[in-house]
This record gives sequence, structure tokens and C-alpha cells, in this order.
Amino acid sequence: MTTKPESRFWKRIKDKFTKITLTRIEAVTPLGLPDILAVYKLTDKRRGQFWIELKVTKGKQIGLSSGQISWHMSHNTNGGCSFIMATPLGGRGMSIYSGARALSLAKEGLSLDPCALILDPCDLEPWFLDHVP
Repeated sequence: MTTKPESRFWKRIKDKFTKITLTRIEAVTPLGLPDILAVYKLTDKRRGQFWIELKVTKGKQIGLSSGQISWHMSHNTNGGCSFIMATPLGGRGMSIYSGARALSLAKEGLSLDPCALILDPCDLEPWFLDHVP
């Protein structure tokens, strides 16, 4: 059985988080629900959660479904925090986009400037901790 590209992407990043607990959502879920729920508690006052959608790209297009676009746009409009993280198939580096930009990302693909370009998975957690509420 072959492993899906997004499963390999998950395996590449999951152990790089020590302060953020990641839960991969793999069961049949509501339309558009992201792949990962991330929860953190740094202090009693600094804690929260956010969502991450993983995408592995073969070209410039991200491949977000209409349900995913709708979920991210609605979640962010209502005060939630979510991200879309894309990596090229067989390549290096991870581009991170705010879920609030899901529609633009679906239209423009990787031509859209990311919030961050992370080359090493070890740099992911510090970036997220600096960019979540």
C-alpha cells in the first residue's frame, strides 16, 4: 500500500512540535475541515488553538476544494485562526498561508506570497508560536 503525499508530509513534521500538541484528523469529517488541530498552552494566559491544512503540490496550484475554501474563510471571519501549509511533491521547504487568504490561494496558487517560507521542519513550531493569538 502506498502512502499518500500528505501522510508523508505529516510524518515529516509531527515530531518537530514539543510545545504545540498536534492532532491529525483522519476520519470522515465535515466538508472542508482541516487536517490538523493544534493546541498550545505556554502560560495560563497564553493558550489557544489553530487549524492547519496540509497540501502537497505537483505544480503551482494548491488544490483547495470549495469546502476547504469556505471552511477557512468562515472560520477566520468568525475569529478563528487557521493556516494552509504547502510543500512541493518530492521537494523541500514549506509555504505557510493564512486561512483567511484561502480564496486568493486557490486562485493564484504558489504565485501568492506566503506568510512564511520554512526550509527546516524544526523551524515550524517557533514560527507558529510567534504568529498565533
